[in-house]
Amino acid sequence: MPPKVIKFFHRIRAYWKVWARLTALQFEQQVANAKGAAIIMIAGKLVRFVFAFIFIWVVVGQAKVLAGYNLAQAIFILALFNWGSTITQLFYRGVYQFHDKVRDGSFDFYLLSPLNELFYSLFSYTDPLDVITVIPYTVILFWAWHNTGFPITGLNLLSVLLTLIIMMVFVFAVHVFIIGIGVKYLEVDNTIMLYRDLERMAAYPIDVYGKFLGFTMTFVLPFAIIATIPAKLIFGLLHPLYLLIFLVIALVELKLSLSFWHNALKSYGSASS
Repeated sequence: MPPKVIKFFHRIRAYWKVWARLTALQFEQQVANAKGAAIIMIAGKLVRFVFAFIFIWVVVGQAKVLAGYNLAQAIFILALFNWGSTITQLFYRGVYQFHDKVRDGSFDFYLLSPLNELFYSLFSYTDPLDVITVIPYTVILFWAWHNTGFPITGLNLLSVLLTLIIMMVFVFAVHVFIIGIGVKYLEVDNTIMLYRDLERMAAYPIDVYGKFLGFTMTFVLPFAIIATIPAKLIFGLLHPLYLLIFLVIALVELKLSLSFWHNALKSYGSASS
């Protein structure tokens, strides 16, 4: 194996060890300080999902279809959204604390670390409770998938996996852009809340938003990749080759966000200045 490849895997292993250690410490802290809060938080997430389920059940029950999707298909898209959104969110909790890191000077130490500053900025805080909630969401996902009547085949599972990978690239690009704004303008909270609000729109079929907004959320800010696109692949409404389009979009947005991040770092003068 070429030395560069070996060095790359060693570096990935180092990042993984640091992330796993930080996550373990966070879990120990949560267990020690707030034992009951974990149960309340998980219950709250599940209750939110139940209310979203009831909303879809009422809407589709009255209209019979939602943008061409029946009740089982709409519920499957909602389940896909909660599953995919939870997986991506559990890695990026650090962005919620990034404003404080820049303000109190902790970000200065990130820049001096031998590990990449983006790693510490985005992945230094992982909520272990998000990892736990992935389990019931996965069960609900396969239950909803079974109810649609579409087979759970290897090809369909591969389609979901590929869309998840593309979604991870897109979400990473968005969060890099958000913390870039934090470096330049010390503003993160409102930006991340705007992102979360736009993301929640993907809990329902993108087709309900009309042609213009649907196009924007599919090809400009591709939140459709979270649930609607993999669902359409499973329903046979899209050819798998369409994933290449979304991969290109995600890579272009990643390139732009990294350029913005490096530009933001040039304008950073440390907390002392």
